[in-house]
Amino acid sequence: MSDESTTRGEQAAEPSENEYREYLAQLRSVPADRIVLETMSGVLTAAQAKIGRNDARLMIDLSALMLDHARQYLPAQQAQQFDQVLGQLRMAQVQGEQAVAQRGAPEENDLPRPPAPPATATGAAAQPAQSQQPSPASKLWVPGR
Repeated sequence: MSDESTTRGEQAAEPSENEYREYLAQLRSVPADRIVLETMSGVLTAAQAKIGRNDARLMIDLSALMLDHARQYLPAQQAQQFDQVLGQLRMAQVQGEQAVAQRGAPEENDLPRPPAPPATATGAAAQPAQSQQPSPASKLWVPGR
C-alpha cells in the first residue's frame, strides 16, 4: 500500500463518539487564552501565506478584531507580539497588493473584492467595500477605513 493511500485512509477515518467526547473534555480544561493564542496564530499564518490577496486582508482584520476583544485576557507580552506581527503583515499586505495590481490579474480562489471594514464596537455599520480600496495616490491600506 502506498503512503498516499494510507494518508487518505487516515484522513477519512471519523473519530468515534467516545473519542470526540474525550477531545471535548480535554478542550474544556484548556485555558481560554491558550485557545485564543493558537487560533490567532493559525489565522495569522494563513494571512502570511496569502499576502497580497483579498482574503489575506480579511484574515488580518479578523486577527486584529480578535486581539482587540481578547487583549485583556492575554499575557501582555503575547498581545504585544501579536501587535508587532499585525503591523508587519499590514505592511507586507500593502506591498503584496501593489504586486498583484502590477500583474493585473487576481489569483484563483481569492475573494472577489476586498472585505468591508469591520463594524465598530458600537455596532455601527461598516462602510462599503469600495471605500477600502487604496487610494490611487497613496496605495496605502488602513484597516477600518
